[in-house]
Amino acid sequence: MSEAGIVGAESFPDLGLVGLTSLEGKSLQGSLVFERPALLFNPRRLKNCSIGAFTYINGRGSTALYRCRVGRYCSIGEDTVLGPPEHPMEHLSTHPFAFSRPHHLPDFYEVPEFAALAPDGGPEPPLPPPTTIGHDVWVGSGAFIKRGVNVGHGAIIAAHAVVTRDVPPYAIVVGMPGKPMRLRFPAATVQRLLAIAWWNYDLAPHKTTIDFANIDAALDTLERLRDEGRLARLAPESWRIVRNENQYQASRLEQPLY
Repeated sequence: MSEAGIVGAESFPDLGLVGLTSLEGKSLQGSLVFERPALLFNPRRLKNCSIGAFTYINGRGSTALYRCRVGRYCSIGEDTVLGPPEHPMEHLSTHPFAFSRPHHLPDFYEVPEFAALAPDGGPEPPLPPPTTIGHDVWVGSGAFIKRGVNVGHGAIIAAHAVVTRDVPPYAIVVGMPGKPMRLRFPAATVQRLLAIAWWNYDLAPHKTTIDFANIDAALDTLERLRDEGRLARLAPESWRIVRNENQYQASRLEQPLY
């Protein structure tokens, strides 16, 4: 793992040099692991997330992701909330004074009355599983995805949907609560898509050959290229960005995330 150095908050957009596009870095908390390029347009919050190549977040100061593992080629709309923390319902109170730790809510612990009441430390409760977003997922504006949910490859989460359960691959989910309305394609086509897993390959050399607007023709071409051994694996650079107050440390990872 090679170190890329320390970058101050004022110069954070310079991390575009390592394939991270962001209007500013104030949204980052904890760490961000990503494949190049990640297109992050000023989300409100990114906390301990990983993001695959070509995924973009149209945050514009609104979208928030917490402990999310996001695949490649995902489109995440504005005003969305993915994987937010939850409060235990079985405690005396659902308020953070009953379960927080100093490093979880440092701003809260700066208030003397809160610090006097809340836990000083000690063993932490087990973390729930992260929220997982597959490859080529579109999350519409205003959608909410509950912590720990798995969204399958190719799924579409409609605008303002509230997703509390796992989503099958290539399902279109709508409503409150969100429910699968139908599949994007016939079941046989979905099986072909999952078998070819096109997001694992470098499609740039074939962009004039593949008819992206015609699903059957595109799959025919991809399967032929695969069988001919002409599809090369996509191997993007991967980086880890760690925030420490207003400083950012960028470290090159040894291999892609996927």
